[in-house]
Amino acid sequence: IFEKEKQSMASMISATLKWGKEKKDLQIDPTGSVAEVKANIQKLTGVPIERQKLSCPKAWKGNLTDDVALSSCKLKDKMLVMLIGTADVMAARTMDVVFVEDMKEEEKAAVSLPAGFRNLGNTCYMNSTLQCWRTVPELREALESYNPASGGGDPGSASLAVALKETLNGADKQMDPFPPMAFWHHLKQRFPAFAATTPQGHPMQQDAEELYSETLAALSGCLVEPVCLPTLGTASNLVDALFGLEMETTDTCDESTSEPPAVSRDTARKLVCNITGGQGAAAAAEGGAVSGAGATVDHLHEGVAIGLKGSIEKNAPTLGGRNALWTRTQRITRLPRYMCIQFMRFYVKEARVIEEGREVTKATKCKIMRPVSFPEVMDVYDYCSDSVKALLKANRDRHGDEIMGDLKKKAKIEAEGEGGAAAAMQDDEEDEDAAALKAALELSMAAGSSSGEGGGGGGLAAEAGSAEQSAGPGLPPDFQGNYELFALVTHKGRLADGGHYMGWVRQDGDNWLVFDDDEASPCKTETVMQLKGGGDSDMAYLAFYRHKN
Repeated sequence: IFEKEKQSMASMISATLKWGKEKKDLQIDPTGSVAEVKANIQKLTGVPIERQKLSCPKAWKGNLTDDVALSSCKLKDKMLVMLIGTADVMAARTMDVVFVEDMKEEEKAAVSLPAGFRNLGNTCYMNSTLQCWRTVPELREALESYNPASGGGDPGSASLAVALKETLNGADKQMDPFPPMAFWHHLKQRFPAFAATTPQGHPMQQDAEELYSETLAALSGCLVEPVCLPTLGTASNLVDALFGLEMETTDTCDESTSEPPAVSRDTARKLVCNITGGQGAAAAAEGGAVSGAGATVDHLHEGVAIGLKGSIEKNAPTLGGRNALWTRTQRITRLPRYMCIQFMRFYVKEARVIEEGREVTKATKCKIMRPVSFPEVMDVYDYCSDSVKALLKANRDRHGDEIMGDLKKKAKIEAEGEGGAAAAMQDDEEDEDAAALKAALELSMAAGSSSGEGGGGGGLAAEAGSAEQSAGPGLPPDFQGNYELFALVTHKGRLADGGHYMGWVRQDGDNWLVFDDDEASPCKTETVMQLKGGGDSDMAYLAFYRHKN
């Protein structure tokens, strides 16, 4: 019997079952019966055997009936089998009744709303950001595998990483609000600015973006192994592979064409959405204005574009060493799996005032209330370098070919009826293979040409020799440059050093949870998309996006 089973497993055919827009792996035993194949398909799709119509023109003619012997069919690996039929609604499984009183704390937490974090005194900035990190599985996995004893990171950063892991795990295991005391303690030790207090001795309100940036900087020295990714690519640590954007900065002198452009590369862990009267106006007052700072910004896409191009004043050697105006342009040469965008709502305003009979300069931190909308799905194509754009365009063209193929297939099915469905599907699969080959050749040629040119070796150029080139570590080879909104940190109030932060986290589909410190309540995507500002209510401050195909 064992030998027969080995022979059966060795002769199994690995086929692809296409059912509508879904594709599933199907194992076919040539020595078995059609009834066994249909029973397996019912388990995969839920389509009853009596409703199944199976076609594969290269293996058998017409519909596959129960009296056909599979041994007489021309079966081969990777063949396409088309299924037509409607699935039944699966009956709900009966389960034993378990009373809440009899459940453990961990079991209660698994079936209830996630626990919030207790406010320890103006720590809403920390609680809201923790909720956003809580839904990044790769970060959670990396923290779980981190061992401070094995090295990596200074002692303060290592303690902060362990405290972050214990804080997130602790909140997962209980229903009651979790006090993030350990994380707050190590945060203040590692970054003393977060320990500042008011004259009355109360903890001061802090900036959620500063918490985000400082914490990731500390984690970058600890999480240096590709725990949850096949490789780090050109990133030096896991934090930059997950959140870091490699930016290419090009400075071009506006006053001399003989001055060679200055090109440099750096890593940023966020993009900035400029808002009128914010960073742009402040920079203009210092002689380093951002191009378009006076323009009206109504949408995140405009604000980010303004932040990637501006004017600076610096030394020009060909002009006798004097300062000159330069145009600074930034482009993304490596994309991350997750992207954070900061709405530049806070800025410092300086004013000359009279104090004690003399004129002094007084700085005041202000907040911009202007409404700036943001998309649920963000396209970063316009922010990328030419090499990344070429890769994204090739993937988009291939996707467009697939859509056109689906439309042609649908038209052929409607014209020829059900009998022509299998032939149309087979043609579609062949067109898909041809498009994939064409895209691969284009990418190979683009990689070869870019590696032959002069310039830096970072970004995609360093990975030009790889079999499957991607726009960044952990991104699929067919990534098209789209990111889906999955979390927000909002700020409410007119005071930059006051107000209140809240976290908004997507659960699934249109279902979200809003965390007001220790309280969690459900909401919908429609509500989240209204958090654009314009009044005294909650408005987006940090927007977190994740890669989406």
